Amino acid sequence: MEPTTPTPRKKRYLPPVHRAPHDEGEGNWLVSYADMMTLLVGFFVILLSFSTVDQKKMEEAQKSITKKFGGTVDRSYGEIYDRVKAALEKENLGNTFVIKESSDGIEISFLGAVFFNSGAADIKSEGKDILSHIAPVILEQSKDYNILIEGHTDNVPVSGGGMIRNNWELSSLRACRVLDFFEQQGFSKKKLTAVGYAETRPEVPNENPDGSVNTENQAHNRRVVIKVSKSDAPVFGKEKSK
Repeated sequence: MEPTTPTPRKKRYLPPVHRAPHDEGEGNWLVSYADMMTLLVGFFVILLSFSTVDQKKMEEAQKSITKKFGGTVDRSYGEIYDRVKAALEKENLGNTFVIKESSDGIEISFLGAVFFNSGAADIKSEGKDILSHIAPVILEQSKDYNILIEGHTDNVPVSGGGMIRNNWELSSLRACRVLDFFEQQGFSKKKLTAVGYAETRPEVPNENPDGSVNTENQAHNRRVVIKVSKSDAPVFGKEKSK
């Protein structure tokens, strides 16, 4: 019996594969970009490992960025601000005071006439009544807060013949009188600071553009400012040295 010859199998051909047209360098930039980002991350990790993070600066940067992009305003002093404001509003003081809140603390500015007679440094009874309403609110948390009291005058010189010789003495004495009152209310001396600025820091011009006296602005510049800040915070509102 003769051997049978195997029938050759038919070759199967796959349809040709056609490449879509593209540039030779397409997609390469993604690889380069990913490599660059990886290197940057590694670089910053190394820097961080050799440095000490300043928590305070980090918090300040975070607050600045949050404010810039319309985020939530920091209200670290929210409770004491709300309570002091409520106490003052009960006194029906009208426009004789302004209270502000910031990330540094709270600031209460009173027209000088609320506390003092013209050219005098002794607190009027009405002024003591006002202070007696806000002092307990602050005192409840005084262990966590510092109190800075500023005295300010207008640019009118002190009348001669009295015990007070100039605006420096007048503004300093007024600030000290308010400080004394807070101390009598139970505040620690270590938490209290008084400073007089005379007429050196007006909030508004004492004179009109034509050089005439602006009595309304002068009355506004005669003021007492009480600043409340946390014990570990720097004194705020201080002008930066140039």
